[in-house]
Amino acid sequence: MKLDVTHYAVDAHGLVSRPYTLAHVSDMHNCKGGAVLDAIRAEKPDAVVISGDQMTEMGRGSVHAMDFLRTAAGEFPTFYGLGNHERFFGEKEFSGIRQTGAHLLIREFAHFGDLVIGATETEHPEDAETTAFLDRFSHENGFRVLLSHRPEWYYPYLQQYDIPLILSGHAHGGQIRLLGHPVFSPGQGLFPKLAQGMHDGRLVVSRGIGNHTIVPRIGNRPELCMIHIS
Repeated sequence: MKLDVTHYAVDAHGLVSRPYTLAHVSDMHNCKGGAVLDAIRAEKPDAVVISGDQMTEMGRGSVHAMDFLRTAAGEFPTFYGLGNHERFFGEKEFSGIRQTGAHLLIREFAHFGDLVIGATETEHPEDAETTAFLDRFSHENGFRVLLSHRPEWYYPYLQQYDIPLILSGHAHGGQIRLLGHPVFSPGQGLFPKLAQGMHDGRLVVSRGIGNHTIVPRIGNRPELCMIHIS
């Protein structure tokens, strides 16, 4: 797999006592993870954060995804927020994910040094449980990092909260890119504005790594994002 590694520098505005590097993985869709793990190891991050769609289903559709989680969690603290393809998972599936050693976060957060890493769920941005979580999370002490799979949630639902860094995927970089421009994203439609890169100084959208559609990635190599917080 040919993989782009993109680096982002984030100013923590005095909220961290030392630099942190996070490897941001998104949208693997159960692809084999050897090349991704090799790229992560080369970067020597403090932790791995996964912003959803690690797999599309449990069972045969999750073998490579679970192998990746076990290996990553054995080498790095690994934090996992769900994507839309995991929205029908229940406690049986969640238990299997937790057994890999990854920290599964569903409207939850965990402290990691000076960082507070949290994750939303993926389907109900406006409901009372989600907004209560976001309000609680936005007032937590530390540098807050939110894993929120869908970037199209940012402006209508997330921008109002005091969350310094939000990591998303879902858009697959537009799947097909013409002259560097994304063509289509679920949730955003044609020529999406939030398909990759940093937006509003705090939303980082990964192009993702795997694929789940018959439409190939064209002009759009898989991407691992390295987030440098200092």
